[in-house]
Amino acid sequence: MIVTVRPAGETDLAVLSAIDVSYDTGPRLSLVRSGTAPELTFDFRWRAAPPREELYAELTVDGLRNALATTDLFLVADVDGARAGYLMVMLPHFTDAGEITDLAVHRPLRRHGAGRYLVEAAAAWAGDRGLRALWVEPRADNASAIGFYLSLGFRISGFNDRMYSNHDHERPTVFMYLETRR
Repeated sequence: MIVTVRPAGETDLAVLSAIDVSYDTGPRLSLVRSGTAPELTFDFRWRAAPPREELYAELTVDGLRNALATTDLFLVADVDGARAGYLMVMLPHFTDAGEITDLAVHRPLRRHGAGRYLVEAAAAWAGDRGLRALWVEPRADNASAIGFYLSLGFRISGFNDRMYSNHDHERPTVFMYLETRR
């Protein structure tokens, strides 16, 4: 299989909006707190959870067009000429690190290197700009994504079980980063 990575363009949006961005849940990474303040201990543990299929995001051409206009980096990966997935990076003004806001690979084309090539291209782009790191926030129920990022050298740096709402304990966020300075 031949994987190529290139900047996204308007002609990619319709195909990208139709890719399958669902994922299977299973074990969840959870944060276990113990002790009393100020002597607290935190430990990450995998917890069993019933498997189910989750949808990462609702993709629309208009939403992707907006992302194309507003993200700092929007890459597309092709596998043997077929659109396999995309990656987006934003550069927040408050840090010298970039945030991978979206990484999605079409379900039938996963495990062919598209995700790895996208992240490697983003890391090279960030390093060329003198950024300290890239960070990403996978959901704690997406063990495949967490394992993928760990395999690329990302480190877990935090956890937020109230990231998206005060009642969303089902999808806490895991903060991960990759150093990109050369």
